[in-house]
Amino acid sequence: MNKILLALPFLIVICIIFTSLNWQQLVKTTLFLIIIDGALRKWVLPQASNLIYLFKDVFLILAYVKFFLSYYKKPSFRNKYAFLAHTFLFLASIWIFYQSFNPDLGSPIIGIFGLSRYLLYVPLMWILPYIFDSEEDFFKFLRSYLLFSLPVCILGIFQFYSPPSSFLNIAPGGEEASEVLGFGEGKIRISSVFAFPNIYTAYLIICFGFLLPFITTQKKQLFFWKIITFLELFLIIANFFLTGSRGVMANSVLILFGYLCAKSIDNFSTILKFFKKIAIPAVIVIFLLSRYFAPAIDALANRGGSSNEFSARIGYALSIHSVPGKSIVDGYGTGATQSGSQPIKRLLSLPAGLTPPVGEAEMHRITIEIGLVGAIFWYGMRISLLMALWFVYKRLQSPFLKDMALVTFLIHLQYIPGQVVFHPLAVVYYWFLSGFIFLLPQLEIKNFYKKV
Repeated sequence: MNKILLALPFLIVICIIFTSLNWQQLVKTTLFLIIIDGALRKWVLPQASNLIYLFKDVFLILAYVKFFLSYYKKPSFRNKYAFLAHTFLFLASIWIFYQSFNPDLGSPIIGIFGLSRYLLYVPLMWILPYIFDSEEDFFKFLRSYLLFSLPVCILGIFQFYSPPSSFLNIAPGGEEASEVLGFGEGKIRISSVFAFPNIYTAYLIICFGFLLPFITTQKKQLFFWKIITFLELFLIIANFFLTGSRGVMANSVLILFGYLCAKSIDNFSTILKFFKKIAIPAVIVIFLLSRYFAPAIDALANRGGSSNEFSARIGYALSIHSVPGKSIVDGYGTGATQSGSQPIKRLLSLPAGLTPPVGEAEMHRITIEIGLVGAIFWYGMRISLLMALWFVYKRLQSPFLKDMALVTFLIHLQYIPGQVVFHPLAVVYYWFLSGFIFLLPQLEIKNFYKKV
């Protein structure tokens, strides 16, 4: 009865939102909601943590319904790799649906839940080209989205300098931060408004990637926005250290290195301008980091981690694993390794099913769930999307849109060995960024007709 009472206000809010917002506003609202839903789960309504977790899914489903009922148009931009990706997506979807009814799950309800983790966010890729009216509209949205990182990062700093028992450091459901998040002397790894540190690091990487085109952009901006851009960069880099994550540092360095290399090949003079623009802010950032964030830097350095360990992790993440007791066409079922499966089984008193093998890397877990053949279809799609993004990058002429395509390609590249399906934030960003395959060329076409 308590859960029904908790759910009632959310149902009322959903009804109001469905009638008052159009589908574009629903999608944009969702992209901001995924930033603050952790805060709602930790501080506002901890007793409704699980309901709030599903709120973004409800928003997106409402957006899909409104879009496909009233707005759907076929994208005009042709991309041979996107066609290949859709072919793999079709095959993977059939396979995932088939594995949703695997008897090893104990109940098809778990399979349907697992199916949603794979496919629920895919339509973001198709509807994104129709959200923004122009490149300027897209530019302003991203600028506003990055502006949101200021309070998020400032909260992270307050968390780091607060004791683990502080109200700022509680976990979803109102629980105290776990001891495993200990970092340095009496400090914990921060998560800011997000539920856990590993979710926060995914957000920081996206923000860091989006900032690069804003730093190198040739668009005329007010001095105020230039200051804001470098302030965002400083706070994001500071929060890299405060998360205590070596992965976020490695991924951001690889994105920056790949971005500068590709830009230097296209036009070396833009890299010289970049270094001139960044030189003084870089000195200021280094001074402030060493002056005010030395405990976090020292703690991260003490965590150690050799290059051999990093290489071993990447090797494990990219390796193909066999599933004990299963053929190459079979697995334990869609959703078998999802963290939400066990709570659903307990809540609905579902049969336990077979216990799947333990897997850490996403490629391993996907193979456990849908078998080797299903994993080949799934990763064939993801590699095809990666190639489609590179194709878009090479075709675009607009400097800002071209830079966004490059950053998106580099983020997608680091997602290959990373977590997507099993990561509540990365999975939304993955399909949002995949939509750039169709969005960016569409915006460039609109630019052309605007000039004519």
